[in-house]
Amino acid sequence: MDGSSGVRPFRTAETQRLDAFVDAAFAFAVSLLIIGGTEPLRSFTDLATALARIPAFIFGFALIALFWSAHRTWSTLTPVRTGWTTLLSLAVVFAVLVFVFPLRLLAETATHFMSGGTLPGGGLMSSLGDLRWTYVIYGVAFAVLAGLNALLFAHAARALNGDALAHRKARQWTGTWSVATATGLLSSLIAATPLLAVAPWLPGVAYNLIPVGVGVILWRSRR
Repeated sequence: MDGSSGVRPFRTAETQRLDAFVDAAFAFAVSLLIIGGTEPLRSFTDLATALARIPAFIFGFALIALFWSAHRTWSTLTPVRTGWTTLLSLAVVFAVLVFVFPLRLLAETATHFMSGGTLPGGGLMSSLGDLRWTYVIYGVAFAVLAGLNALLFAHAARALNGDALAHRKARQWTGTWSVATATGLLSSLIAATPLLAVAPWLPGVAYNLIPVGVGVILWRSRR
């Protein structure tokens, strides 16, 4: 690619079909987030209960949208597809469809806890062991999705070596998703230790390290 021209390669039909498939998978994941495990509404009480799940849905929707936005950003940077990036994109599809299940469980549990028991989700976990395994599964799934994004952007950084601006953006995104990958694994590790019994909120709070790590990456990039 000629970095001085700023012209991106033409998006082929194969590229557009792959991206459309990934977009459809994310849309289906959102559908699973909404309807997964719900029963048909039979009364106003059922409607009120369903509406009370909206805060948990917003939390889950935001995370799925975040991962979708990452793939869209990568797709914009690198219109050309290879067998490796196609495989990674398909892995993202599979991972997000698995991720939605622990995401929904953890989102409803978290909103129930933060609302002081007002919102639904109190009966989803019956023991500390349930919470531990939910955190572990969620953290590993989060790390897998973030790691796949890091691999996609790392590939983009190599492919865009002739375009300084795009190469720098790809490297920044690689660092961002590498931090997210490490944070998901750290959260899972914390949940698997006796620390969970002392501070059951700690695996969730660990994800606050992501914006801190991203801030460090941006600071170093500007320097």
